Amino acid sequence: MKKPAAAPKPAAKKAAPKKAAAKKPAAKKPAAGKKAAPAGKAVTAHQAHLAHLAHLQHLGLLPKTAPKPAKRMLALGGGVACCAAEAVAASLRLTGRPVSDADVLALYRRTADDPDTGALIEATLEAAARYGVASYAVADFRPVDLAETYVSDRSQVGLLLGLTLPGPHAVLDDGSGWWSWGELYDPACWPDAVIEEAWTLTWG
Repeated sequence: MKKPAAAPKPAAKKAAPKKAAAKKPAAKKPAAGKKAAPAGKAVTAHQAHLAHLAHLQHLGLLPKTAPKPAKRMLALGGGVACCAAEAVAASLRLTGRPVSDADVLALYRRTADDPDTGALIEATLEAAARYGVASYAVADFRPVDLAETYVSDRSQVGLLLGLTLPGPHAVLDDGSGWWSWGELYDPACWPDAVIEEAWTLTWG
C-alpha cells in the first residue's frame, strides 16, 4: 500500500520590514562667538555686554593678550612727551578745577628726567596721588581688566586709556570721546588705535 503524500508545509511568512524610526532634526548650534538667548526671554545685560566686547574686538580696540605697561610718550611737535600727565590733568579739569601747562609739566617731571622719555600711566597716577596736581591729589586709582569689562561708568573724571596709534599714547575717555592734548576726539578718528590698558581714578 502506498503511504498518502504528506501535506505541503505552509510557506513561511516573510517578516514585515521594520519602519525606520523618524530622525529628529539636529538642534542648530549658535553661531561662533554668540550665546543663544533663552527662548521667550529678553537679552540680559550680560549678553549685551558680551556683544559690546565682541564689537570692540572687531574694531581692534581690545588686545588679544594683556601687553606689558608701556611708557606713554606722544608729544605734539617738539614738545615734552607728557601725554600721561596731560590725560591725568584732563580728568581733574572735568571736575571744574583749573590745571595749567606748568602743573602738567611739574607732574611729568615727577616721573621722568628727560623731555623725550615718556612715563607709565601707573607711575603718573602714583605721583599725582603723592604730590598732587594743581594742589589736588588723586585719592584712589586702579587698573581696569579689559578682558572682563570695558567700564561704561566713567563717573565725573573719565577713564585713562593707554593706546597704541601705533605709537604709545595716553588719553582720557569721558564717555563721549577721547581727550588728547586739550581736544576732544571721536575714537573713530583713530581707526588703528588699540587700547592696551585702562585706569579709573578719583580725586580727593
